[in-house]
Amino acid sequence: MTPFSNRFLASIKTATKHAVEAVGDFRAAAGFTRVQKSQLEAYASRHQPTVIPLDVAIDLDRCAEQPILLSEMANAEGFALVPVKFGSGPLPHDMGKFAKATSEVLQKGFESMADGNVDVQEAQEILTYAQRARTSLHHIESTAHKIIAEGKPLQVTFPHGASGS
Repeated sequence: MTPFSNRFLASIKTATKHAVEAVGDFRAAAGFTRVQKSQLEAYASRHQPTVIPLDVAIDLDRCAEQPILLSEMANAEGFALVPVKFGSGPLPHDMGKFAKATSEVLQKGFESMADGNVDVQEAQEILTYAQRARTSLHHIESTAHKIIAEGKPLQVTFPHGASGS
């Protein structure tokens, strides 16, 4: 294996683990894919050379409701995913996703710098979190542009017990 493929393998394994965590656990994730729990565990294990197949990655990303694996695959090839349709979620939801994603970028960045170095794997993880933040920001921007273009306010509702202040 070349150094690139080792880095690619490690980043896909990490993304697989994150996608499974977004779904719940390996058992839950297996219920949404054509593979068993043990096979998903192998896809996430750095001690096994198997890599998650594209159709299984798509199934996990759909269940996680975010392109965790596909974003990492695109990133490994030097690309970034951009949603075809922005502003699909309600504004409070998009704002919450943006806050969470930016917090994750900062947390991963500070964790990565704790030992005085940011290695390749850590930099890849920072990019993954940054891409999630960028996608959420694009959704917010799209919603704001839509409000401006339509010239009318957006009706905003909050979950029971939450408020906008």
